[in-house]
Amino acid sequence: MSSTLYDSYQHLITHIVPGPNSISYFIPLLLLPIALLIPPSVLSKSQLSLLFLPPIHACFLHSCLFGGGLDVISSDAVVWCTVLIGLQDVRGTYKRIRAVINPELLPRVAAPSGQDDKTLSEEPSTWEEPYPNTLSARIIWILDLLPSIRLSGWKIGDLAHDTAQPPKPLTRRAYLRHAALIAMTSFLLLDTAAFLVRHDSYFTDRSVSISSPYPYPLSASANQSSLPYVLSPLLILPPYVLRPLIIAAHIYALMTLGGALATTPLLVLPTPLSPHLYPMFFGPFSSVMDRGLRGLWGTWWHQTMRYQNSMPGRALAQYLGVRPGGRGDYALRTISAFGLSGWVHMGLVPPEPLGGVDAWRVRMAVGVFFWVQVVGFAVEVAVRDSMRWMEWEKGGREGRWSKTGRRAGMLVWVLGWLCGTLPLLGWAGKELGYFGVYPLPVSLWMRVVAGRWWTWGG
Repeated sequence: MSSTLYDSYQHLITHIVPGPNSISYFIPLLLLPIALLIPPSVLSKSQLSLLFLPPIHACFLHSCLFGGGLDVISSDAVVWCTVLIGLQDVRGTYKRIRAVINPELLPRVAAPSGQDDKTLSEEPSTWEEPYPNTLSARIIWILDLLPSIRLSGWKIGDLAHDTAQPPKPLTRRAYLRHAALIAMTSFLLLDTAAFLVRHDSYFTDRSVSISSPYPYPLSASANQSSLPYVLSPLLILPPYVLRPLIIAAHIYALMTLGGALATTPLLVLPTPLSPHLYPMFFGPFSSVMDRGLRGLWGTWWHQTMRYQNSMPGRALAQYLGVRPGGRGDYALRTISAFGLSGWVHMGLVPPEPLGGVDAWRVRMAVGVFFWVQVVGFAVEVAVRDSMRWMEWEKGGREGRWSKTGRRAGMLVWVLGWLCGTLPLLGWAGKELGYFGVYPLPVSLWMRVVAGRWWTWGG
């Protein structure tokens, strides 16, 4: 029994999705909290880095070599360790924002001139807790920090981040309504995308290119096709447009549906842990129409690794003396964010994919998708700078373009860019066999067409 379980696990992490295959995989996850528990009076920031980062990086390299390649979790963990230990002065700069339930329980601190201690303890609704002095308080402080990858509810010494803290929370009821709406729309979107995938050989046949004509029944007329009539208008779009949209719908709907289903049960947790206190996973889609790719990746798309992956660029900008908030600072942060995002996401590819394709070819396709976004940002910024006379970003007159026309133009630009880059992820998904599995156990469209709800096992 144990041998069968072991063999199944090895098959999973070798051919399906990478995972832990040695003890070195877990050591960085243990060393990080231990390092942050040591106060600066014992080890300075540089001493802490010299003591802990070499073994953390060595364990990561051993884990990659022993496991056959990159892994998304360990890759993400080593970046997080490097940021919190080596690039950020967590113990000197970070402050945990805590809500004040009873002002009398606020710690008394030295008041600025002209203000007494009583005023400080009664006015704010929150207070900022720096690195604690006692071990027990440090443990709680650090356990709250480590899973806060988006750093919500933390002041970190970055003006752009800190001015938005703490985020305004929803009520539990409002969060439940929002999660229910997201779950329903994501289910319909994913079901539609998966249903079209099942009828399009592009997603399973390596010989079919993204611009190849739609196969039957997608190519059939509406009265001959087995597709629901309501989906036929989608086929007006050229294959090289619809197929990238299907890829995007797959990725977005899987993430949002999974997030809604995973977080909703957690609403029963006590207030400090309930998901309704944290920012929503995705921002408003209007930011895409207002700011193009910068709005897509900087506001609308999930910000899970935004600060973590951009911190090395920020640290390099500070080291080089680049003006904060300037073009150079923005460029370094963008390159760092997408560079590390591509590297981390390469860890989603197993060492030996079932299709027999070389794992590094697939990893490079995934990485290049993220790295090439920097080029899109550069094009967008260059065009914006060359057309400043239109005063698009100043809130003034729109020039000869109306606001509606400008937003439509932004949307067309983003769509065109994604149609050119998303096929990289589509090819990777095809080679890994992701599109050969219906992602939902039940399907509305299967019920409409075939008279059955269940999609798995027949």
